[in-house]
Amino acid sequence: MQTITHKLTSVVGFESTDYAMQDGRIVWVGDDAAVRHPRNYWKPWQPSTKTYSAALLQAGAKLCLQQMTKNDTHGLLLWLTNREMLFPLDKATPRFDAVRDSLQAKQIKAFEQAALHVLGLGHGLTPSGDDFLGGIFFALAHKPYPKWLLGLPALQANLRMACEASTNPISAVLLADNMAGASFGELHDMLDALESNDSRFITAAHEALLAVGSSSGADMLAGLLLALTLI
Repeated sequence: MQTITHKLTSVVGFESTDYAMQDGRIVWVGDDAAVRHPRNYWKPWQPSTKTYSAALLQAGAKLCLQQMTKNDTHGLLLWLTNREMLFPLDKATPRFDAVRDSLQAKQIKAFEQAALHVLGLGHGLTPSGDDFLGGIFFALAHKPYPKWLLGLPALQANLRMACEASTNPISAVLLADNMAGASFGELHDMLDALESNDSRFITAAHEALLAVGSSSGADMLAGLLLALTLI
């Protein structure tokens, strides 16, 4: 971790992480300045603005799922491809099933309740449940579901409030970023790859995203693909 300058202060309770506070905002201060994320303190990065085709994204998501069923994977991608998850997430399978069922039924209230029950689930700085929800909201940010447009801001506000008790502040702000449609460059690349429907492009983007964190990339991809294939 690089030396924190006088402009930065530690995140209380998370002093040993690669995150710090700058003027009341959590930023990433790790060693790799090339990390593409809006919170990169050393080299701020912003994704380009782009409009996506819902039909192409859905087709690309289905193609990606077909590819994954033939290969080894990890994180919540195991759940998404109907494989057994590792402890302790295997005990939470019904909770993730409820998220899937609510999206399939396109019931926003049911989705909110299901989301609250996976918030904060899992180990690590960004629990799997948070990354999974981040992938779902990232999909909704870039290709909104019209019938949810009016209710989505309130749903997101409720989840942000619930983060105060259910997860840590760093994971909470990264989830909020995903809600706003801004995330790791690899997740944005994945969206571009899915729209291309090019299997080679999708494979390359998929592999790059899986390298983000220990399981964060896999968990965000699980949420992204679930949302794109169902709504």
